[in-house]
Amino acid sequence: MDFEAYYRKTYAAWLGKIIGIRLGAPVENWTHKQIMETYGKLDHYPVDYGVFAADDDSNGPLFFVRSLDYNPNKSISSEEMGNYVLNILSEGHGFFWWGGDGIATEHTAYLRLKEGMKAPLSGAWQTNGKVMAEQIGGQIFSDCWGYVSMGDAQLAADLAEKMASVTHDLDGIEGGRFVAACIALAYTHDTCEQIIEEALRFIKPDSHYAKLVREITAIYKAGKTADECLNYIQEVHGYDKYEGVCHILPNTAIMIMAMLYGENDFSKTMTMLCAAGWDTDCTCGNVGSIMGAMVGIEGIDAKWITPINDLILSSSLLGSENIDTISHTALRFAAYGAKLHQIEIPEKYQAELDRSRQLFRFYLPYGTHAFKSESTRYFESQCIVDGSALKCVLNNAFPNTVGKVLQKSYYRSCDIYDARYQPSFSPKVYPGETIRFTLSNPQELPLSVSVYALGRKQKTQSAFVPLVKERKDYTFRIEPSDDLILEYGLELRVEERILHSSFLIHEAAVDRNFDVLIDFKNEVNEDYGLDYGELRFIEVSQCTTLRNRAKIDNGSLVVADDFVLFGDALGSIGKMELELELHGTVQICYDVQGWMHYQAIELKADTMNLIEKDNVEKTVSAKKLKKDTNDCKFLLKLDRNNGLIIVDGESYRVAMKAVTGSGCAGLYVPAGSSCIIHSCQLVSTNSQ
Repeated sequence: MDFEAYYRKTYAAWLGKIIGIRLGAPVENWTHKQIMETYGKLDHYPVDYGVFAADDDSNGPLFFVRSLDYNPNKSISSEEMGNYVLNILSEGHGFFWWGGDGIATEHTAYLRLKEGMKAPLSGAWQTNGKVMAEQIGGQIFSDCWGYVSMGDAQLAADLAEKMASVTHDLDGIEGGRFVAACIALAYTHDTCEQIIEEALRFIKPDSHYAKLVREITAIYKAGKTADECLNYIQEVHGYDKYEGVCHILPNTAIMIMAMLYGENDFSKTMTMLCAAGWDTDCTCGNVGSIMGAMVGIEGIDAKWITPINDLILSSSLLGSENIDTISHTALRFAAYGAKLHQIEIPEKYQAELDRSRQLFRFYLPYGTHAFKSESTRYFESQCIVDGSALKCVLNNAFPNTVGKVLQKSYYRSCDIYDARYQPSFSPKVYPGETIRFTLSNPQELPLSVSVYALGRKQKTQSAFVPLVKERKDYTFRIEPSDDLILEYGLELRVEERILHSSFLIHEAAVDRNFDVLIDFKNEVNEDYGLDYGELRFIEVSQCTTLRNRAKIDNGSLVVADDFVLFGDALGSIGKMELELELHGTVQICYDVQGWMHYQAIELKADTMNLIEKDNVEKTVSAKKLKKDTNDCKFLLKLDRNNGLIIVDGESYRVAMKAVTGSGCAGLYVPAGSSCIIHSCQLVSTNSQ
């Protein structure tokens, strides 16, 4: 399988997963009877979510695969995967359901990891009990291992087992192996019956999981109808027959049923499965991956795809990484797979994987990278992928009007549907950065174009210039400021009436040359809505927190017993300047890639330590300060290129690690200490 074909299959599989989650989320934990009485036969999304918020079913595959960043080999261990779980998760909020120790499997296993227990013991049934081990999470996060296996079902199953064992055991692991193997097989097989039969080879034949799959398959082969099969599952394998909140086996039974009776049709399979009830976002998500890989993008009806607009939101600890697109993240999955199989990635895709900038190209059907047009009654437009460009269609545009094509850089609480999995974000675009659009106007439409950035305080933009026929770059640098960039894009000024015409965006790019002041007088405690416990989830705007204890108070960020992150996780910080008040100890962090990976300046009374944390924290140097920082207000500056740390005007030269990686900024304040931060200036290495 060449990389092009592999990437497209992976995109279809991942898109199928997202469709399944979005389809099943509104009726999660409903019974079949409740769904049928409320909606009847499902042939569409039950709820128009608009911008769909983060979900645990997509969080897991999207982030757990990144453990391969630290060991990009097939030999990666469960312990290494478990270490990464600690790195990327907030504590007690976000990412997945935090239902309590001994109730929610992932929560239970996380507590074991936090206590220092290593995987796979953290998820073993001997540690947490058989009930915890066999809940559904073992398979709902396993899709990514099918994506990166390039059709190698054995590899997919083995990698899935390693990650599933961090939190699960027994049939929980068998489910992870089975689903990952099914996805891998779907890259090369044409029917669900073939996939199911072959995937059984990769799980223990005497497991309850394998016996259940064979049992449902036998009903299908005996000629029973789909309704008869579902009735049997409800009677023999209903939730009342298993312990725990959401056992893996009842949900697996209806997954197998829908795959067998769905006639290898994406829509029929997915709607049948959703209508069956129970844990619908999980079951539809997994089967969506399998079906998407099997039928390809051509086999998925556009009605499922277009409402998503290629956008995916998440709720990891890394705020700027919580805003992404399906097409870009599919490319990252494919890049992991290529690396595991030592296959070269074509140069055109390597450019998109370059972390020094954001680059958007439009190679995939429906791969809009979440760009969209803003239509009005005087500027009726839409964006569709056409070939390798984003076609901006002007159905009807009147003279002397202005329309927009935009992408969101930041999502406020009012922009998203809900806070079930407690999303929080840092912006993707910052002051100091340059935006570039490569455009052409083959129909020579009477348009002038301006590149703009809309901040929380103001909109800035380039001068309007004619949109020319040939391909041309249009750029705009956002001036350094303390503004939060909400969106950016193109403004189009119409000179004459335009009907059923279009122009093209060939690519868009944003460099990472940020120069931004985060003035906490501008930030708020943002209410994202009710979480699963029906409690309001409050987070500091443009920040993410480890423990959700940091808050804005009187125009400053107050941190105690928490780790706060802000800035671009893919950026490279060259300079930091913070105005703060300290009572105790603080770590001023940079190159932050999570809770377990960062560098920091630790201030503790009259001592300054240089810290490196790579799963284990170590002090690499220490200096005595001329000023005791405890119980005082001061200004700290970090100049990495010159190896300088300046505390209230006193300079200290330190042997710093070379700027080779990337990461956001952060502050860690341990229990017993507190810190008040008034402002933080961040300047990238490229902007100095």
